[in-house]
Amino acid sequence: MFSTILVPVDGSDQALMAVDFAVDLSVRFDNAKILLLSVFRHHSPMEGSLSMVRPLHPKTPDEALREYAKGLVAAARAHALEKGAPNVEAYAKRGQPARAIIDFAKEHTCDVIVMGARGTGDVESFLLGSVSHKVSGLSPVTCILVK
Repeated sequence: MFSTILVPVDGSDQALMAVDFAVDLSVRFDNAKILLLSVFRHHSPMEGSLSMVRPLHPKTPDEALREYAKGLVAAARAHALEKGAPNVEAYAKRGQPARAIIDFAKEHTCDVIVMGARGTGDVESFLLGSVSHKVSGLSPVTCILVK
């Protein structure tokens, strides 16, 4: 039933629980492929120029966020492999999180999106995170929200 499982990760405890859930799902469905995705938001040059910190070798906000996102998916991938998932790929993408997740799911022909019900984003919603709410409402594939 599921051959490709997308798991967006943001470093939150619920994202890690979603990885665990996806590993269990993968095992139940003949070792379905797990795609881990961390989305970082684009920062304009204006936003970057507002930084008060000026290191010797400055990175743009996008470069710093890309590195952070790569670290998140690398850690999540290591966790999934440790839990027994044999086929795990990790990606970091720039963009608006909900839209990037949905577009990625379409591009990679994902069968299901498994994600934490709330992540590390702003406190815009008390019961359901704004990204998970948008993804579950707009996704063309099944969404499983983990609490």
